[in-house]
Formats: sequence, structure tokens, C-alpha cells
Amino acid sequence: MPYQPRLPTTNHNIGRQRPLQDLVLIGGGLLAILFLVYWLLGFVIDKAIQHVSPDLEQQWFGRFATAPTASPAQQTLQQLTNQLQQCSSVPYPVTVHYVDADIANAGVLPSGTMLVYRGLIQKLDSENALAFVLAHELAHLQHRDHLRGMGRALVLAVITSTLTGSTGAGQLFLPATELGMAQHSQQRELAADTAALDILACHYGHIGGAEVFFTQMQQQESRILPTWFDSHPQLTLRLAALEQHRQAQGLLLGPVTPMPAALASKMESP
Repeated sequence: MPYQPRLPTTNHNIGRQRPLQDLVLIGGGLLAILFLVYWLLGFVIDKAIQHVSPDLEQQWFGRFATAPTASPAQQTLQQLTNQLQQCSSVPYPVTVHYVDADIANAGVLPSGTMLVYRGLIQKLDSENALAFVLAHELAHLQHRDHLRGMGRALVLAVITSTLTGSTGAGQLFLPATELGMAQHSQQRELAADTAALDILACHYGHIGGAEVFFTQMQQQESRILPTWFDSHPQLTLRLAALEQHRQAQGLLLGPVTPMPAALASKMESP
């Protein structure tokens, strides 16, 4: 029988490892576990926040609160916020800080501190539109969203520092955790929007002018990428949710009130 050379079917000197596939598999599994742990701990945080009394919140964070810089704009914002708060369930005083910066934003901090930026006022055309923004921030305090956000950020820092020994290494895991944080934040924003409509209806008797800020921002929006990782929902979605809530609750539209004189001057760029 003639000899027929052929290659061996096995070679014990050559391993069958697939480094790239193994790296992807291990890395994907680690990110999935991290996301699951983060989600579970975030759920625990949300439940625990419900048992943190407003008095305890004041004890923890009240010492970091600062007095606002008095000005006609600050006093007007404070007065309007106080009136709106009567239609909310925020149990402690809310202190408004007017920030003279060209940033279209507002926000709240623990212990009842609210920040309102000049750039935001410049995008509004009535007291009602401003009141919706202030009511939205009151709704965040009412829902304890400021504490939820801090709790979830702390969970992320603890997880990443435990796994890597460095808090800065958390950037490596953001693709897995940022999506969960963004989706949670978007849900809280939508809830704050609808609660703000209820506050406006209580204060004015109607919700006229509430959607002005979102409408103007939508006209300037030119994004193409999806909002999966954004902390705020897409403006089209927010406007649709507001209209759905208005119809479901039978909320009325009505005439708007001009912007107070102390803030009307802020509507012009300096």
C-alpha cells in the first residue's frame, strides 16, 4: 500500500484558545453582572429613600445650605416658588438661588435648595412658563429624586472602587451603568413633568403656557442620535406625555400672566 502523507488531525503543541472571543465573553459577562448589581442596589436605594424623613434630610444636608444673594430677581423667584409650594407636598422651606449665568437650566439640591439660571429665564415668555419650571423642580423634591440620584451615584462609586480599587476607573464601566441611570432619570423627569402640571392647575386654575419651554427647545434641537444615555427624555416624548396627562385629567388651558418686571429685564441678553 503506497504511503500517502497527510497532516495530523490534532496537535497538542497548539492550543485552541481564542483570546479575543474570550475577552469579549468575559468582559460582557462582567458588565452584565455589574449592571444587575447596580440595578438591584438602585432598587434598594429607592425603597430606602421612602423611609428618610424630611427632618433627617435636613439634619444630613441642612448644614451645607447657603443663604441666597438677595436681589429683585431672587426675591421674585422666591415669592413665586412659595406660592407654588402651597400646591405641592414638599414639607420643608425651599430656598431659591438666582444664578446670573447663561445656562438654560434649573435644579434642586438636598435640604430644599433650588437653583435657577438666567439663561433659563431668557427662554421663557410668561410667568406661567416659569412657574412650570419651578413646579417641575418642586416635584423633584416632592418625589425625593435628588436623594435617589445621589444614592445611585454613590452605589456606582462603591461598585467600581470595590472592583478596581480606584474610583476613577468607573469610567470603564459607564457603558453598562449609564444606560440604567439614564432610563431611571428619564422616568423621573416624566413624572416630575406631570406633577408640575397638577401644581400649575392648582395655582392658576389652568395650565396655559406650561409647554412653552419645551416647544422652544424643540425648535432649536438638531440631534440625530437616540436619547438612550441622556438624563432627560426626548422633547417630543415630553410634550406628548404632557398632552396625554392634560387630557386624562381634564386640565384646562387659559391665558398666561406676563413675566414679572424684575425678571422681564433678565429676558434680554446682557
